[in-house]
Amino acid sequence: MNKYSYQILQWLGFFGSMLWAGLHFVLIGLPLPFVAKVFFGFVIAISIASGMMFLEDRRKFFIPVLIFYILDAALLFESRVAIAPVFNTKLPYTTDSIAALILDFIMIIISIAIILMAKTQKK
Repeated sequence: MNKYSYQILQWLGFFGSMLWAGLHFVLIGLPLPFVAKVFFGFVIAISIASGMMFLEDRRKFFIPVLIFYILDAALLFESRVAIAPVFNTKLPYTTDSIAALILDFIMIIISIAIILMAKTQKK
């Protein structure tokens, strides 16, 4: 693979992370419990930082970014299958939750691809 393929993946990781943050930023304006808004603010900040890690080629953070997206997908799926503790009920499948779940899986694939390609690229 050439360096341009790697750079394209880095940009895809950046834009995917920003899109993910944008999808979750909408949730802060909803009438949710305070602890849920704090959680969404926290993961939005992590997502923005993750995008910057991809773009700036901070390789030591690629594995934690991958773990972040895996945990987020698991938490999103789990809150639809079992009772979500903050809301004390199962959350419904909405178009936004399905889009976020799909984007999580896309970001997992992009993260894995970036990690694998980073091993072949010289810094």
